[in-house]
Amino acid sequence: MKTNLVPWLLAVVAPVVWGSTYFVTQKWLPGADPVWLAAVRVGIPALFMVWLVPVQVWQKFGLRLLLMSLLNITLFSGLLFYSISVLPGGVAATLVATLPLQVILLRLVTGQGVEIAHLLAAVGGVVGVGMLLWRADGALSPLGISAALSAAFVMAAGVLMASRYSSDIKPLQLTAAQISLGGLCLLVFAGLSGHPFPEVTQEGVIAMLWMGPIGMGVAYWAWFRAMTSVPVHKLAFLGLLNPVVAVLGGVIIMGEVLSTGQISGMAIILGCILGAQLIGSRQAGTKSAA
Repeated sequence: MKTNLVPWLLAVVAPVVWGSTYFVTQKWLPGADPVWLAAVRVGIPALFMVWLVPVQVWQKFGLRLLLMSLLNITLFSGLLFYSISVLPGGVAATLVATLPLQVILLRLVTGQGVEIAHLLAAVGGVVGVGMLLWRADGALSPLGISAALSAAFVMAAGVLMASRYSSDIKPLQLTAAQISLGGLCLLVFAGLSGHPFPEVTQEGVIAMLWMGPIGMGVAYWAWFRAMTSVPVHKLAFLGLLNPVVAVLGGVIIMGEVLSTGQISGMAIILGCILGAQLIGSRQAGTKSAA
């Protein structure tokens, strides 16, 4: 049986683009207010994507879309940028990389099947990300740690909800609706927060255009499109590519040098990702043969 590679390629696009968020933010948007950063990042594509959702979709699935948007877009974006603003980027990325583990634990709590091998791969992935990224010379902000772990949790819950309740919504409409609602919520919150709009350089504007239309619009569409064909627990593991890309971007863009421990961590991450994809495939092949 031939495997359709398109959904898997789309599934890789999202974490690869998201991985650029860390070094793009820290190089071209240093010190930018995280509330406005999250709001503008989502608000820019929201202006263009809201028109892609038919009125009938809003009427039929409005509450469902609002809940998914709060989890996947609003809360996740706000918590992510807050954690990046108060924690070293590597620490924030390591904590957010608990996403596959939290997906598996949520599946376990809700009575869904969980493979021990997937659980071990998720733990191994977190260890690998820690080896790759963890740099904390001083004390860490408890609120920052809580925000990063919470970002992974709400995204895990949102991914599971979307995989279960969005089969009757087209991926492009699903993406556009969530980003539109998320952008509106974040812009309203930013406006009411009393935080002044940050001064942004020309490079910062370009960075926001990259993180907005590409990082939110294209990447989220690819993610939800892949979700229609890729099992959600396997999709979550591909999110571990995010910190790998973040580090490689730091090497290429910011001239950082990889240590032996970081290279080992990267190898562990890639091994866990590959192993997680093959576990189910081998089991399915064994059942088919039987």
